[in-house]
Amino acid sequence: MKGYIKIAALGLGMLLIGFTAGLGIKFAYESSSFKPYDWMGENPILINCYGEDFSELQMVRAIDYWAIRGHSIGFYEHNPPEQVCESEDLWGFIMIRKKPGGFSDNTIASTSRKTSGIRIRSATIYYSPGSFNLDLINEHELGHAFGYGHTDIEGHLMHPLYNRMGRKFYVP
Repeated sequence: MKGYIKIAALGLGMLLIGFTAGLGIKFAYESSSFKPYDWMGENPILINCYGEDFSELQMVRAIDYWAIRGHSIGFYEHNPPEQVCESEDLWGFIMIRKKPGGFSDNTIASTSRKTSGIRIRSATIYYSPGSFNLDLINEHELGHAFGYGHTDIEGHLMHPLYNRMGRKFYVP
């Protein structure tokens, strides 16, 4: 019996070490690469699950910004069916949502990506109330959804600080 416990403990230890090492490698890859991920398959579908007060015009402007730079979406649905917005992690979709309550940070918007290897399966853009009306914020967050990370270049669209962002975009 002791032998099985030792083997199980050793196996669990190896699993934890492997998992931790994998997360470390993924973090190092994301932090050292400006564009670590690309979308799987077709162009993603962009869905407004924020609500009616979300600015369609602002998002169309952001979509155009990225289209000029070679990134396209399949289509944008401003008023999707409720069932779509109730779903989680829909492959091939970028979901726009309200930032969940209880966040203690001061971020105005954030994007999370679900990945498989170096491919993006889905993304969710979270906005604090009204932040989607800020100049360039939709373009910035859509950049994350397309796979780009932050850069410290002043005036670059993907600068992490809003007051240092600008319209410039190029791959450093």
